[in-house]
Amino acid sequence: MNILIVGGRNTSEFILKSLISKKHKVAIINTDYEYCKKLSRKYDALVICGDGTKPYMLEEANIYTVDIVIALTQKDSDNLAICQLAKNVYRIKKVFATVTNPKNVEVFKSLGIDAAISSTYIVADMIEQMATVDEIHRFIPIEDGKVSIMEIVIKENYNVCGKLIKDIGFSKEAIIGCIIRGSNSIIPKGNTKIFLDDKLIVLSSPNAQKNIISDVIGGVGKQ
Repeated sequence: MNILIVGGRNTSEFILKSLISKKHKVAIINTDYEYCKKLSRKYDALVICGDGTKPYMLEEANIYTVDIVIALTQKDSDNLAICQLAKNVYRIKKVFATVTNPKNVEVFKSLGIDAAISSTYIVADMIEQMATVDEIHRFIPIEDGKVSIMEIVIKENYNVCGKLIKDIGFSKEAIIGCIIRGSNSIIPKGNTKIFLDDKLIVLSSPNAQKNIISDVIGGVGKQ
């Protein structure tokens, strides 16, 4: 698929890396020139510095060929403008946005945005998760919090280190969608072995997060 990400910092890079690893074609629009330079050097993606609320910037990002638009700017009004342009002018099938004000989630949905999540909820969930274990680097709820994505870095004393995925008794409400090993991304199977310093990209239901941490870490407490 062709996917356009507008705005954001750490979240946009996380999503970019994940999408590229799955062979999707990704374009980025961001107002931060230095951040754009960084992304263009690290990833095989179209990176454009500019204001994603402007139609000519969207067109420079080849929006006519895009399947999904993800709006991650800090302003709800900008995210709404981006999504409405994408949906109503460029006829993009799926548009997704984060919102700063939780009350705007329902407003966005009523205006035709396919998925909107509150960045306030994201921050709250990140704090809760990182209070549990420092090695959860990122936590992103999607589809109104029905699905969560966690990135967990494996340490030597973790329960899963050195084990095959089929042998770790992982939660039935979760799946390891990808393993980042150095500069390589691996789509795991049952006989895939987990090594020290692997990054597990875990998709789960929100209710399964504590069980996932227990499955991965075992009896190890907060480091």
